[in-house]
Amino acid sequence: MSILFVYLINILILVGLVWWMYQQRWVKELKPYFWPALGTKMAVAIGFAVYRYTYGAPSDTHVFHSAGLKLLEYAQQSSKGYLDLLLYNHFESEVLRASLPFTQYPDFTNSFFFIKLLSVFNLVTAGQYHLNNLYLSLFSFGGSAYLVAVLSRLFPKYKVAAVLAFLFFPSVVLWSTGVMKETVMFGSMCWLVAIALVLSHRHRLTVWGWLLLPLQLYLFIKIKLFYAALLLPLLLGYVLVQHLKKYVKALVTLKAQLLLLLALAGIVVMVVMWQRSVFNPDFILWNLESSYTSLLQRSKNAPHIHLNDLEPTIQSMLLNYPEAALSALYRPFIGESRKVLYLLSGLENLLLLILTGTAIASAFRRSASVKVELLHVVLLVFILAMAGVVGLSTPNFGTLSRYRIVFLPFLVYLLLQNVYAKRLLQRLRLL
Repeated sequence: MSILFVYLINILILVGLVWWMYQQRWVKELKPYFWPALGTKMAVAIGFAVYRYTYGAPSDTHVFHSAGLKLLEYAQQSSKGYLDLLLYNHFESEVLRASLPFTQYPDFTNSFFFIKLLSVFNLVTAGQYHLNNLYLSLFSFGGSAYLVAVLSRLFPKYKVAAVLAFLFFPSVVLWSTGVMKETVMFGSMCWLVAIALVLSHRHRLTVWGWLLLPLQLYLFIKIKLFYAALLLPLLLGYVLVQHLKKYVKALVTLKAQLLLLLALAGIVVMVVMWQRSVFNPDFILWNLESSYTSLLQRSKNAPHIHLNDLEPTIQSMLLNYPEAALSALYRPFIGESRKVLYLLSGLENLLLLILTGTAIASAFRRSASVKVELLHVVLLVFILAMAGVVGLSTPNFGTLSRYRIVFLPFLVYLLLQNVYAKRLLQRLRLL
């Protein structure tokens, strides 16, 4: 099969997927932003593929692509062996296992799962990196666009905030694009948050929504188990409280809703402590410290987060949490490095600092403050928790910029809701 024919067929499939997406009822909530946002995403995807893969230094995306090609070759040689590997992580031989990366613990590592996922795309794209890049980027866009549509319908006052945060904020668009695990994580995470909002506000979930729910849940858990372990209970708690307040008058107030969420959180903690063989806090602490130490060895000649005597204990994590979380939120600063990526990150972080300052100033003005909803609190808890997790485990600012997309769009969404940010958007004629 010629490469030209492969590209022609897959471009037609991609166009068909875009057409199908555009026919969904929720897309009307995105007007007039759908096509500009999609165009931006695809342009970044193409630019990412050309620069990062063709001209960039070897990185994770090269490793994933190379391993995916090996699995494609294996699938062509032994379809049964490939299916056994795909479904059961059964290796036909130790030679095959040794030829692939991340196979020491294939049942647990998300990197090997992503390679298998990539190999499935390779069956359609004949292993063409640029086509895989477009498929994954479109998946990411679909999840974020759906979330923005749901937020716009439920909270129309903050529609532009959602659009800018999830569809146009520079590092969110960049790091949720390409042949990377974060691309799949971002799309599935946004989709799940959107579904939780739809269910909690008693809106009708479409047939496609129900059909895609198990897939999105599976992808999110397999790609980022630690993220899912925090976000999914928060979403379930939010859905439960929103439904109960329809029947329990006492839950009308935010204070009562927060007390119920706190009680639910206490139950979750007790379950975790009771089932330590399944939910082992010691393993989580060890994993955070191990990841930090490993990345620190490769980051000493570049700007990084330096934590004092980080140990895999709760006390050490709590003592280092403030610096780790603040660094994840606002660093690198301008001037920490002359590299272009760090300079651009520094400018973006300066914007985040300014938005945070205006949000704090707005909170002290009674007439200008935002009415706090339960969703604000849930998102803030998630942001602060994930900022700590990412900061404690990722000292390297380059990797940090990629990992923090798990919470960054939610942070931007909240910060753009203050009155001063809204006035700026009005002056820019975005409102």
